[in-house]
Amino acid sequence: MARLNTIKYVTLSSAGNTADFGDLTQSRDGIAGCGSSTRGLFGGGDLGATRSNVIDYVTIATTGNATNFGDLTQPRGNLAACSNSARGVWAGSANYRDLIDYVSIASTGNATDFGDLAVGVLWGAGCASDIRGVFGGTIDSPTNTMQYITFNTTGNASDFGDLTVGRYGLGSCSNGHGGL
Repeated sequence: MARLNTIKYVTLSSAGNTADFGDLTQSRDGIAGCGSSTRGLFGGGDLGATRSNVIDYVTIATTGNATNFGDLTQPRGNLAACSNSARGVWAGSANYRDLIDYVSIASTGNATDFGDLAVGVLWGAGCASDIRGVFGGTIDSPTNTMQYITFNTTGNASDFGDLTVGRYGLGSCSNGHGGL
C-alpha cells in the first residue's frame, strides 16, 4: 500500500472532483480523521515496519499543509476516530486494540487516555453525535460489535448493539443526529 502525505477535499455543495488541500507532516497510511467545523485532525498511521503517534491538523476554511497538533499516547495505525465539536477521539489499532485516546480540538497538545474499548477494534470505524461516539469493527475476523463512549466524560466504552452482520474494513459517516 502506498504511503502518501496528500490531503484532498471536495466542496459538498457542488458536484465535482477532489482538489489538493495540502500535505500531512509525514507520509503514512491507516490514519484516522476527525474534527470540528474549524479544524480537521489526522492521527496515527502505518509507516511500514513501525506505526506513527503523530496527530496533524488543518484549518478547514483554508487550504494548506497540516501542522503538528501533538501525539497519540501510543504509536498506532489502522485505528478508528470520531469527534464532536469539542473532542477528537481515536480508538483501537493493530497493537493497542482496546485503547481510546482523546484531545481537545480547540487547543493543540498530546492525547490523553480516555478509557478502554469493551472489545478491541482493528480496521474499525467511528461516527458520532454531539453526545456519543460509536465504534464498530473487527478484531481478527469480521465482527458485528458496536460500542459507544460519551464525549463529556472519560471511561470505558459500553455495548451499543450489533451491526446486521459482521464487517471488516468499515467506513462510516455521521451528521448531528447519528451515524451510518
